[in-house]
Amino acid sequence: MNAFPLTSDKVNECIRGFEVLGFPQCLGAMDGSHIEIKPESQNAVDYYNYKGWYSIVLFALVDYRYRFLYINVGYPGRVNDSFIFENSSLKSQLENCVALEDKSRVINGVKIPVLILGDSAFRFSTKVMKPYPYDENASIGQKTFNYQLSKCRRVVENAFGQLKARFRRIGKGIDNKIENVNSIIRSCCVLHNFLNDKNDVVEKSWVRALKKQHLVSERQQPEEVSVLNDGDLNAEQIRRCLATFFSVSESSDVDIGSIGGEEHGDSNDVSFDDGAWSDI
Repeated sequence: MNAFPLTSDKVNECIRGFEVLGFPQCLGAMDGSHIEIKPESQNAVDYYNYKGWYSIVLFALVDYRYRFLYINVGYPGRVNDSFIFENSSLKSQLENCVALEDKSRVINGVKIPVLILGDSAFRFSTKVMKPYPYDENASIGQKTFNYQLSKCRRVVENAFGQLKARFRRIGKGIDNKIENVNSIIRSCCVLHNFLNDKNDVVEKSWVRALKKQHLVSERQQPEEVSVLNDGDLNAEQIRRCLATFFSVSESSDVDIGSIGGEEHGDSNDVSFDDGAWSDI
């Protein structure tokens, strides 16, 4: 699944969608989710993540309506999200996407390109915005920036939550042969997008069942934090500009629960991801 090369209409739609959520100039949010598997013993060590269980990584870029724009599935659990992104076709496609080139917008005198939202695991750049590191003396602007980014980045966590709630094979773990795992995950992602476009509702009972399963299994998602290579001055100028923008803008009052109007109510706000293989 790969929405690239993006069309101008798709980019405009995503930007407008994230503006409603409260973040300007945003195409999507990216993250990885670990899915439990049962590898054969001779290959098991590669899939052993640092939380102490065997997993495969579903890495995704998600739009404002929880739809997968891009997925990369197949890296073993020991591989971190930043490495996957840096070595994926997504990065090169973002850098060479014609539809993104003319969508920059000047905010408070600074040219802001179309951005991707990531968590602290990713490398900071003019394409990838991440939160300010924790600081007890952070300014109001920095705190507001982190709040807005975290709130809008929930779309990717909610997409993973919906996927796992709809398809219990994904949520509780895949016990099929390892060579079939990638195809199963891909198929579920395609069906997820189809159901999302049809405004299919994720039943609350599915969410409760999956949350209960996670509590019983204690399968916490591995968390990553990186401050390496965060010295990009151009990226910092963009982040500082947005921090100022958020601190004085009414957009900071936008509630992510308003996503997509009535057809995306509370029942679809599903998030419980605490916290070379196949490029599609």
